[in-house]
Amino acid sequence: MDFSTTLKSAFLCLACVMLSSCSGGYVADMPHWMGGLPPDVPPQPGTPEYDAWMAKRAQEAARPKTGQQQLK
Repeated sequence: MDFSTTLKSAFLCLACVMLSSCSGGYVADMPHWMGGLPPDVPPQPGTPEYDAWMAKRAQEAARPKTGQQQLK
């Protein structure tokens, strides 16, 4: 085996190891530029961030939708 064949084999083995280490992750773990989820996606249910996000949405839903409240 010459040096270039050994180098190609080493890179191929390294690529296989790196790809297999990524197989257990989620798409959300990847950056957006790499094909992951966009930054404005809501948090995953069951996390503290999700509970805070839902509370913020509930406050927004309870807020009056008009610019001024009508007086009677």
